[in-house]
Amino acid sequence: MEIRVGTTDDAVSIAGLNVDVQNIHAAALPAIFKPVSDGNFALPYITQCLADPQNHFFIASVAGEDVGYVFARVVRRLESAYTYARGQVSIDQIAVKPAYQGQGCGAALIQAVRDLAQQQQIETIALDTWAFNDKAQAFFARQGFTPFNIRMWMQVEI
Repeated sequence: MEIRVGTTDDAVSIAGLNVDVQNIHAAALPAIFKPVSDGNFALPYITQCLADPQNHFFIASVAGEDVGYVFARVVRRLESAYTYARGQVSIDQIAVKPAYQGQGCGAALIQAVRDLAQQQQIETIALDTWAFNDKAQAFFARQGFTPFNIRMWMQVEI
């Protein structure tokens, strides 16, 4: 397995790798997540994200085939009346093709984000995951992530 930095040349591959995750989300929360129309459904968004220097993409390849990716964003917050200045690497997306899950690809992608955080002198990596996604939560826990904030919602009749 090889992990490489994603570039704008990888936009089509990343869009295709996102399809399985998008399908999971759309099946669980169809009122929020759009169904996949084709393998390039997110191509314009991914192309835009790849052009932003605060965004970092890492791609896992096996025998020349792209099998997973992670999209992380460097966020630096200024000091405020309530908090100290701080940096954070925020994982926005991660996906590994189902056939390659459980083979270390996801862990290697998380390690690439750890390396990025160290290079940027940032002590915190954060992400969020949907409450229905037990499989993702178990994976993140195995990688050393722990809960730090609880988001709640309430549906209102309209």
